[in-house]
Amino acid sequence: MMTEDSNRVLKELILGIIFFGLAVTLTGIWWVDDKKRFFLGLVIGIVLSIWKALHIQFTLTRVLDYEEKAAQTKMTLSYVVRTLAVIIVLGLLVVWDMGTIPILMCFVGLFGLKAGAMLQPHIHKYMNKLTCKCKQD
Repeated sequence: MMTEDSNRVLKELILGIIFFGLAVTLTGIWWVDDKKRFFLGLVIGIVLSIWKALHIQFTLTRVLDYEEKAAQTKMTLSYVVRTLAVIIVLGLLVVWDMGTIPILMCFVGLFGLKAGAMLQPHIHKYMNKLTCKCKQD
């Protein structure tokens, strides 16, 4: 069961992933000639990062009802599923002969999950300031 807090953290994490994608787009778009493939690869990586965050949250909420050994097995299996999904997407980019830039940018986009996790506490603090109806001195 997803609590209100875990749902909020997930939203903040996804917002951090999107901010990372925007930052990479705004800084990197100036240095590449093939802007469409640059952006396509980055979007694929960012979407994959968001999917991974959603899959992790779904898996965590599902395994909390299992015993420890079964929960470890389910978490390991879900990790394998996420890893295979990344390998398949990167493999499809290679098979479709998209070129080096989209593959590299997809890989960079996958780091959006890490960046989002690092940005989440800062986004949380900012969102609290926006939504707090308390008196601030």
